[in-house]
Amino acid sequence: MKSCIQRLFVILLTLASATVLADASERVLWDKRPINVHLQVGNERIIHFPDDVRYWLPDTVKRHVSVLAANGVLYIRAMEPFPTTRLRIQGLNDQQVYLLDITASEVAAVSDELIVMTKENTRNRSKEATAYRTTEDWRIRLTRYAAQQLYAPERLVDGDSAIKRIPVESKTSVPLIRGGLIETVPIASWQGHGLTVTAVRVRNLSRQSLQLQFDRSDSLQALDLSYLVRGDWLTATLQHDRLGAMGDETDTTTLYLVSNRSFVESLSLPIDSRVLQSGQTGKEEMQDG
Repeated sequence: MKSCIQRLFVILLTLASATVLADASERVLWDKRPINVHLQVGNERIIHFPDDVRYWLPDTVKRHVSVLAANGVLYIRAMEPFPTTRLRIQGLNDQQVYLLDITASEVAAVSDELIVMTKENTRNRSKEATAYRTTEDWRIRLTRYAAQQLYAPERLVDGDSAIKRIPVESKTSVPLIRGGLIETVPIASWQGHGLTVTAVRVRNLSRQSLQLQFDRSDSLQALDLSYLVRGDWLTATLQHDRLGAMGDETDTTTLYLVSNRSFVESLSLPIDSRVLQSGQTGKEEMQDG
């Protein structure tokens, strides 16, 4: 009996140690020098910033990584190894620019989470970290879950008992984005904590590539979705921010819309009841553009 208790104690101690290590986050102070970020191929890293951010992805790595930015958090996953490449990140409110030197290999990263701090928020960081652990943003959780369900390999998809798949109210093209250059089709919806996230397939109908963003630009190829997207949404997040010309393998991506009502109600447009169809269970097939 004593031997069994000792073995049980060792197992519990090992599990507790593993949990502590899993919860440990890497922290780095932004001091104007590029931050080195290592990515393990196939493993997502979560990078926290003091502010909501947008990013610029160099053409050399666009096919090698999946990047998602939502509410001050950058979710980044490498699909294959690549050499050191510089990413530019900018805070949406304070306009602070951060530089990340990312590298991908089969070697495991120090931790899954990286917290970028500035001198201004270092003093209160411990209090903020505690708040982060106890208060969860369901807009981020739902968006991340939807992206994993559609894009992640089957072996990396995690279930979430607090999130359930719901029928898609419309499975045909809807006039979500003004201008006629983009076709949008809702493909899947999930609900959790009173919110709904809907994944919308976005396809370029023009003969030129398009840059999708949430601010104004003088470029004729840039679309400001903050102005062009119809409806009432809590957050809108793109899987990729550039679409190739129609017919190109990169002409399609996914837009994740989080709302506190159903998709059709949030879109606030009359849709013919004949096109409202029940959703399907399981993972939707779609082109990863």
